[in-house]
Amino acid sequence: MSDNNTNPAPPTLNHVIGQKRAVQQLRVALDAFYNDRAAAAAGAEEGAFPHVLLVGPPGVGKSMLASILAGELGTICHEELAQNILTPGHLHGLLMLAEPGDIVFLDEVHELLPLVQTTLYRALEERRLFLGGSNKNVTLPPMCVAAATTHEGHLSKPLRDRFRLVLRLVHYADSEITELVSQRCKRLQWAINEEAVKGIAARGRGTPRIAIRMLEATRRVARSENATTITAMHLQRMCDIEGYDTLGLDETERHLLRILRDSQGPVRQNLLASKMSLPKKTIEMLEGQLISLGLVSKAEDGRMLTALGASHLNEANENSPKTEKEP
Repeated sequence: MSDNNTNPAPPTLNHVIGQKRAVQQLRVALDAFYNDRAAAAAGAEEGAFPHVLLVGPPGVGKSMLASILAGELGTICHEELAQNILTPGHLHGLLMLAEPGDIVFLDEVHELLPLVQTTLYRALEERRLFLGGSNKNVTLPPMCVAAATTHEGHLSKPLRDRFRLVLRLVHYADSEITELVSQRCKRLQWAINEEAVKGIAARGRGTPRIAIRMLEATRRVARSENATTITAMHLQRMCDIEGYDTLGLDETERHLLRILRDSQGPVRQNLLASKMSLPKKTIEMLEGQLISLGLVSKAEDGRMLTALGASHLNEANENSPKTEKEP
């Protein structure tokens, strides 16, 4: 099993699995952009691709699509985490790096402070940076700002409205995850049997990032045994080692479900964080996955275990080793 090309991202939109609506939106926008550029009068300033907002849960391909877009445009992508942009000056420096036609990609854009969000939407609207007390401003070259977020509601409305193209990404179907895992193995030249592929897809929660992480962990188990083909037995051993159940939940996630099961009513997020000794942001991330799987419901007065969640806990308990079963 070769390790060549360990980061085999799809090279073009034609190679992307899933996200059909978002891919179609991008393809239409690219065709329109190139047709407009071909029809432009000689000597006219070339325009930029429209600003793009990618919205969706973690791990479903927002960064991947931004990278592919840069490839399709034949340009450079300047990528930065929004958490690293603490002041308007930091944003100025990033935007001034861009050459005409470049893409500036802001990941987790909802993490921008309100003042920086204001600076960004003014830059998108007017293509200028205002440099404070000096009364000077800088005109920016035509560029595309692509921004990714898992919390669209945390963006100011003026900033959201400046993005002309909004791509809403969703969780993948099991069949799409199965195809994606098979494609990844083919590109990496990893031999894997069909049962293992389906088992990984069933635990992938519709999220390529999770499925690929499980694939890599399963391959490590196979290679630890000097096996040349990844099998369902390697997958099961990996799950035993990592603590994954049939839905791909780990012990921390099952602990959250047990707290909800044992409570007398809805449990608020801050109480979950206290009981699990975890930061509130971690609880928010965990419960988002559990809600999407239908195991937890969310209301104003707290979180509750659904009937499906209770059934899964019972199944997980029955399938766990006797020494680990709950009393």
